[in-house]
Amino acid sequence: MVTKEQVKAVWKCSVEGCNYTAAPTVEGYRKISGHQLAHTGLPKTKRGFQLVDESTGEILAQKLEEATAKGFIATKPPEPTMTTASPPAMEIKQVERPKVEPPKAEPPKETPPEAELPKAIPAEEGGKVELTTVKTAGIFTYEITLPADAFTLFNLAKACGLETNSEKPFDEWVWDCIRARFSKDYKQQLVLAPLEE
Repeated sequence: MVTKEQVKAVWKCSVEGCNYTAAPTVEGYRKISGHQLAHTGLPKTKRGFQLVDESTGEILAQKLEEATAKGFIATKPPEPTMTTASPPAMEIKQVERPKVEPPKAEPPKETPPEAELPKAIPAEEGGKVELTTVKTAGIFTYEITLPADAFTLFNLAKACGLETNSEKPFDEWVWDCIRARFSKDYKQQLVLAPLEE
């Protein structure tokens, strides 16, 4: 019987033409086992690996248990378990935190609704919305300046069949687009209401 002092052991793949080797350790055994996945197309009888003597090619062991039993692979001694001493008792001091009072709510301002509305930017300065009138019920009447692309999109929607009503006017289509945006992006529903005369 060959002893471990007389040989240079190595895990070697037994597939014909494959020269893959791994160290004669448990980690090397894991590597050579994983290497077998590279040969999954071959039948099981032609795949495999063994522990061999690198200088003579003699097979020393077929399995990890056999190699360990013969003394070619040293098993690691169990690592000593570390006992941890309990941490020293800690003194916990209770710190009194200063009391913080919540800010006082201010009463609502009694101002007319017109004062809270955004100021319109004149169209010549690049503004897009001009407020014209505001009703007391909170209904705005305004004029919107749209880019020319809006009309192109309107015509494309009709041409591509996205707008099925070919008689729908542009202003109704814009309103439908706005309602769809609020519905999908903001999860809100916009509703038309008649204006007060």
